[in-house]
Amino acid sequence: MKNRYTFGDNDAAADRLVLLARAYEPSSAAFLESVRPARPSNARAVDLGSGPGYTTALLHGTLGARETWGLDASERLVAAARAAFDAPLTFTVHDVTESPYPVAEVDVFYARYLFTHLASPASVLEAAAAAAAPGAVFVIEDNCALESPDPLFTDYYARVRTMHAHYGQNMFIGERLPELAGETSWTLERFARTRIELDARVMARLHAINVGTWRRDPFAASAFDAAEIDAMASALEAVAAGDRSAPHVTCVMGQMVLRL
Repeated sequence: MKNRYTFGDNDAAADRLVLLARAYEPSSAAFLESVRPARPSNARAVDLGSGPGYTTALLHGTLGARETWGLDASERLVAAARAAFDAPLTFTVHDVTESPYPVAEVDVFYARYLFTHLASPASVLEAAAAAAAPGAVFVIEDNCALESPDPLFTDYYARVRTMHAHYGQNMFIGERLPELAGETSWTLERFARTRIELDARVMARLHAINVGTWRRDPFAASAFDAAEIDAMASALEAVAAGDRSAPHVTCVMGQMVLRL
């Protein structure tokens, strides 16, 4: 099955990824700091599924690598990244499930919220291994769970999970990360489930942008009642604006480090 990014590939999707990057930056920075190479000034790092480049900039700033690349299948998002960031960051259009990569002898690979959008996530691990330097590490973050006592959020997460399943994807692929690694030449160094408390207003803004793409998704347009989706979008916008209260959203993030 061909991979489909269910949250869209347009300006709204790019804006969403900027918000996502800001929301998760503190937790990701702490995780990346824990795997910083002994001699980062000699290292080459690659951000897989780099989007508009904010995770790439975070990777570079945290590790202090000699050079950092961002690879993404979206020409629109790669163009946005190139416009926003200069050398030593390099952005290239590439399907990260396919080998060979346009960069080799990579010391650190990073992927956050990539595997959840792939029908064949193990293909990324195999392609990365072919581009890796000896002793390379692969740092991965993906959801094990998203939790909220608010029925608005739980309804949204249930619908997203249904969409992912339709496209052969797993919204909570984080739980399967160690299992996926066991099918490849990578060795599991560590895996942890980290709880992250996220502002409901920020998450509501992210989710409202996602809901806005559902009109153009063939599956969502046929599977979800249009009036219910409109009501969900309005309620999420109200939370984002502070007109409707909602408790924090808890993300249980699967964080894994692999070594070749």
